[in-house]
Amino acid sequence: MTKQFTLTRKLLIFFIISSLLLSSMLTGCTTSSAEDLNLLQGNLEAEDVDINTKIPGKILTIEVEEGQYIEKDDVIATIDAKDLAAKREGLVAQANAALAAVDIAKAQQQAAEGQLEAAKALLSKAQNGARSEDIQKAQANYDIMKKSYDRILALYEEGAVALAQLDEIETKLKVAEQDLSIAKNGARAEDIEAAKGQVAAAQGQVAAAQGSVIAANEKYTQAAAGITEVDTYITDAAIRSPLSGYVTSLNCSAGEMLSTGMNLATITNLDKITLTVNADETLLPKFKENQAVKVSVLSYKDEEFNGKIVQINKKPDFAIKKASNENGDFDLITYGIKIEIENKDQKLRPGMTAFINIEE
Repeated sequence: MTKQFTLTRKLLIFFIISSLLLSSMLTGCTTSSAEDLNLLQGNLEAEDVDINTKIPGKILTIEVEEGQYIEKDDVIATIDAKDLAAKREGLVAQANAALAAVDIAKAQQQAAEGQLEAAKALLSKAQNGARSEDIQKAQANYDIMKKSYDRILALYEEGAVALAQLDEIETKLKVAEQDLSIAKNGARAEDIEAAKGQVAAAQGQVAAAQGSVIAANEKYTQAAAGITEVDTYITDAAIRSPLSGYVTSLNCSAGEMLSTGMNLATITNLDKITLTVNADETLLPKFKENQAVKVSVLSYKDEEFNGKIVQINKKPDFAIKKASNENGDFDLITYGIKIEIENKDQKLRPGMTAFINIEE
């Protein structure tokens, strides 16, 4: 009986002590939570940019060291571009040859167009007759040939010239007579058909010349595009930083073979530090975009840094508290608030724990 009473008393004492400890712990947590209600906590972040290769090749030089501060457009590394330079020379030669071919084709086109105009004029003359000035010209030529023929004939009859000379002037007289007849009366049907054939032939020559111009221009365009592309690759062989910042990682070495898209380095910009905190929905009325806030960090307990709210998430992140009697039977949802912080002295570093104080 005594042993049972002793055991019961011991259990009762244990239960009382446990209850007191649990109550103390709960009271402590509640007090701590109450004290922290005015603080929103997060970790600082910086702008990190991964530097990746745009072309494959062998690394010739590494121009930076890990931890070094570099400016925008500083060269980080260079890739061997000898093959690209040789390819460019070949493309330049192709472009120059294509330009020469364009000039030749244009000259051929111009000549063909001249022949076409002459053929059209001949056809028009054959179909419509000559103009008055053409008739006058043909008449004058015939008159000259007739006088020359009469003079040579008289000399031949006197034995002063050979028969061959008389035959030559007689042929010229017949041609002049035919030209005069065509000028006055129009060409014969076969002459018109011949003129049409000349026009068709000239049109074919023009078309062929135009095709040659187009083909030569296309070859030049292709070569010029190739030069532009190779020039871009040659430019990319000098890998430059897109921003000013610190080389926080360097993942390559001289002599290494790279493929397109490989990561060479990471550049971190400490001028642009951000902090994202999660505020439950009951606190949202206290915040607005472009609002100035003060930021504290554990590393500099006696300092405050100027910040500005740049974004308040439109969508919730997660539930911070589930429905209970304490919060009115509602889930409490949190929203991310992004703050941009001045870091002129670059005291702040990524990963530091930071806080903002919610003014009551």
